[in-house]
Formats: sequence, structure tokens, C-alpha cells
Amino acid sequence: MDNEFSILNATDLVFIDPVATGFSRPPRMKSLINFLASQATLNRGGIHPALDHAPAALALPKYLCGESYGVFRAAGLAEHLHSRHGMYLNGVVLLSGVLDFATLREGPGNDLPSLVFLPAFTATAHYHKKLPPDLQADLPKALAESRAFAQGEYALALLRGSALPGTERAKIVTRLARLTGLPNR
Repeated sequence: MDNEFSILNATDLVFIDPVATGFSRPPRMKSLINFLASQATLNRGGIHPALDHAPAALALPKYLCGESYGVFRAAGLAEHLHSRHGMYLNGVVLLSGVLDFATLREGPGNDLPSLVFLPAFTATAHYHKKLPPDLQADLPKALAESRAFAQGEYALALLRGSALPGTERAKIVTRLARLTGLPNR
């Protein structure tokens, strides 16, 4: 179906979201083999020779858009085009990308995800009407309180870990319950 809001009639776009990375899977093994073969061409500079055939295209704005795991490939391809072919891009769009996996994977010695996700948990609790009345009435206030707590008291409590006294732990649990709508246990 035609999209009246599309910009494809006015631009050429290169989107990168590689098959066989993350949760992306090809429908058939032959598709994967063809895809990987085309990636080898792209990695040898397949974009630059295409522009050589249309010199006027070099003067036009050029953007790459990397989605998900394509973020890393878009960043790498931008550097490759610049360092190997002297091609400057007007921009690189990084969509749904993670630049530091430590922000996603909680584990021993890494409490960062607990701090980073807390405001999102507060927003989710607000959406489901699970926050206390004062926070439910004012989402910006709720998010500001959640961010301040995550960057202050909560971060310090996580750093102290099992050395945190029981009374302080109880205060932290009470604040977490307030900001997430979860039971205070």
C-alpha cells in the first residue's frame, strides 16, 4: 500500500538491521547465505562504487540508519566509508541501539540496570494507575522523583549492598514500592 507520507520518492535510504544478529533470523538457510554474501560486498565498500557511477549523488545528503544491532554496523560503516573512501556522511541515525550493554544486563557487580530502568518502571506504574495519588496526578513530578532517587539514595544503597543496615534497607524498599507500584516487602 502506498504511504502518502513516505520520503522514498525524494531520497535513497540505507537501513541496516542485519539478519542473524540479535533475534533476527532468515526464513531459509539459503536466504542467510545470500545475505552474508551481500554483506561481504558491502564490507568491501559496495556503497562507494555505486556512488562513483552517479557523481552527482556525492553532492546529495547521505545518511545511514542503523536499527538494533545495525547500530554497530552503521557506526562501523560510517567510519569505513570515511577512512577508506574519503566519504563524509551528513548523519548517522542510531535507532533502538544500545551503546553500553552494561545498562541492560544486571548481574554480580553491575547494578546499573536497576538505576537506569527505575524511571521507566515509574512511568509504567503511572500508565497502569498503580502509583500513590500524589504521583499518579503528576507524571513529570513522579519521573523527577524517580530519577532523583535512582541517582542518589538508591545508587548509594546498591553500592553498600549487604552492608546496608536493615532500617535503611526498609526505607529503600518503601521508596521503591512508592515509585513502582509494587508491594512493599
